[in-house]
Amino acid sequence: MIVEGTISNIVDFGAFVDLDGIDGLIHISELSWGHVNHPSEVLKVGERVPVKVLDIDRERQRISLGLKQTQEDPWQRVVRTYNVGDVLEGKVTKVVNFGAFVEILDGVEGLVHISELAAHHVDNAREVVEPGQDVRVKILEIDSDRRRLSLSIKRVDEELRGSEQRERKSERKSGGRPRSSGAFAGANITVEGGDLRAAVERAQSAAQAGAAAAEAVDEDRQTDDAAGEAS
Repeated sequence: MIVEGTISNIVDFGAFVDLDGIDGLIHISELSWGHVNHPSEVLKVGERVPVKVLDIDRERQRISLGLKQTQEDPWQRVVRTYNVGDVLEGKVTKVVNFGAFVEILDGVEGLVHISELAAHHVDNAREVVEPGQDVRVKILEIDSDRRRLSLSIKRVDEELRGSEQRERKSERKSGGRPRSSGAFAGANITVEGGDLRAAVERAQSAAQAGAAAAEAVDEDRQTDDAAGEAS
């Protein structure tokens, strides 16, 4: 059941809500789908908020409320949007002995196990990443039942290095530059290295030289003919 109340008090472990004269408690873990260090980050006294009634303990006269339940569960977005193998941008939120937690959406964190941090052996995760660092991660597993994501940084790096190696190999095969060839009328010229302007100029020069040579031959013929007629 969703009801509306007013924040009456904020404490370290949560926030009290006035429900028309009856106080209920939103525990800090029920404030947001994401991590909350202190309830004052999310709420302020006097604020009107919708809350979901999670439990009513009549013997102790306590009402447990939830705020995050009135918001979209970001895990549903993960299930709808992402697949194993996708590469995402994320931010390191915590570094522990066995790896690092990376937030890919507000309220959704995944674990990069220490074995998935780098291609080389890592003794301490803090040697590779630190809180607040932006990283690219690949999704290895989505466990929607346990709300867990397995991520990898080294798989992204390996794919990037593999792509760069393939590009360098392709460049070596082609001599490091693209080739093109073409024929020009009046001259037998092959274009190497794609320097088209120089090739055109050479072709034009060759054509002009050919035309001049032809004119010279015609003049010689005309001179010979004239000499023959005179004799």
